[in-house]
Amino acid sequence: MTDTPKANFYVSAIDGSRRYLISGPYADHATALARVDAVRKLAEERDGRACFMAWGTAGSDKPIKTSLGCH
Repeated sequence: MTDTPKANFYVSAIDGSRRYLISGPYADHATALARVDAVRKLAEERDGRACFMAWGTAGSDKPIKTSLGCH
């Protein structure tokens, strides 16, 4: 497996076998990582199921539109 450098970073959530990019893209991993807690709290206000998800970050070489944008 080749690991290419990523240019876009996201706050992500995992719910069982489903994976979501919730917020982003951010220019660097540190920014996405710093936003995880705030984005999780915002998501929980909108949908109570969010509190049961695993939260973290993900990267992509191409920009992907997310439901919350860059919150």
